[in-house]
Amino acid sequence: MSDAEQIFIAGKEQVEQKAKKATKKAEQAVNLLDETQQRAAAAYTAYVEAQRQLEEAYREQERQAEETYNEAVERAGKACEKGITRAREVYEESIAKVLGTRDEVERKARETRNEAMERTWVIFTKARK
Repeated sequence: MSDAEQIFIAGKEQVEQKAKKATKKAEQAVNLLDETQQRAAAAYTAYVEAQRQLEEAYREQERQAEETYNEAVERAGKACEKGITRAREVYEESIAKVLGTRDEVERKARETRNEAMERTWVIFTKARK
């Protein structure tokens, strides 16, 4: 082999080695890029899932707040109805007592009037004799 051939072969080997190194570096860069892209995709997927969960949590909180509000309104309505019913009962009891008192006072007044009339007639009839 001549010197020229040896130089050519040596140069060819160097070129092949540099090409292999460049290919390895390119593959490493592609692998790194692919890994970065996969991590980015996983992070984006996690982000989208977190957004979905947050939205779901807000909806659940809103549903619970609405349910609590409706229960409070219902309890307030029942308490109001109970209060009105009790007030009616007290009113009716008071009316019954007042009417009973009025009847008793009228009865006593009638008795007093009748007694007074009897005494008056007794005095009047004695005076006429």
